[in-house]
Amino acid sequence: MTITEFLGKQSRPVLVALGTLLFVFVSAGDYLTHAIHWLEFSPFYLVPVSFFTWFVGKRSGVAAAVTSVIIGFFITLRQIPGSIAYWDLVIRFALYVSSAFMISQLKMLYDRERQLSRIDPLTKIENRRAFFEAASRAKSYSERNGVPLSIAYLDVDGFKQLNDRFGHRTGDRILTAAADAIRKALRPTDLAARLGGDEFAILLPATDKESAALVLSRVCHAIDRAMQKGGWPATVSIGVESFFSPFGSIPEMLQAADAAMYAVKQSRKDGLPGRDLMA
Repeated sequence: MTITEFLGKQSRPVLVALGTLLFVFVSAGDYLTHAIHWLEFSPFYLVPVSFFTWFVGKRSGVAAAVTSVIIGFFITLRQIPGSIAYWDLVIRFALYVSSAFMISQLKMLYDRERQLSRIDPLTKIENRRAFFEAASRAKSYSERNGVPLSIAYLDVDGFKQLNDRFGHRTGDRILTAAADAIRKALRPTDLAARLGGDEFAILLPATDKESAALVLSRVCHAIDRAMQKGGWPATVSIGVESFFSPFGSIPEMLQAADAAMYAVKQSRKDGLPGRDLMA
């Protein structure tokens, strides 16, 4: 975990306290360098300005910039003539405020790219990377609170044959419709992700197998309606496993759900496309 990720997980009061502490250090350094030796310390004010802008918000960053200007002005006013001090104030104001706006724009671009890196471009739901990150958080929560965690694995039956029969464009539409149906059928706390191809995973935090079955029943019916609406003879198989502490690794848990899904497929002994089933 990087320092940026660590700080990004902290609460707003903690971040404000850390930013204020930075202000104290920088202001003290500015005062001491001017009191002992006349040195230029103003660039260091960009540290708390950048911190507040990135981690707290643009308004806080601008406020930090203005505060830096005021503090720096009164410190330098004791050392240099008034007219020069006022010009210095104008320059600092332009530097700090413009820096706050530029950092705010960089943060927006960073958040946008970070979000896009976790979204599947076809279905617009989370991708494999986002699933593993969310599953890791859910696992930690379950371990701390002693609650179960369920993971479901979903596969579109005979997707290769559907692609060959109807074409890849229709195959993409089937995947998109299935993903949308899954997303709408889940609870706000759940998460659906496309792992690749026609395979999806569903994360059900703080959920045992019985409760998971109820949620996944809604998912099955939602997908069935979506396929009927599109006129596609597509069905799905879903396997679900519930886990209790001590947990294994996320790949092991996902593999268990995958095995449950394949058990569903193997149960169709007549070789015909089955109705939506779960194990």
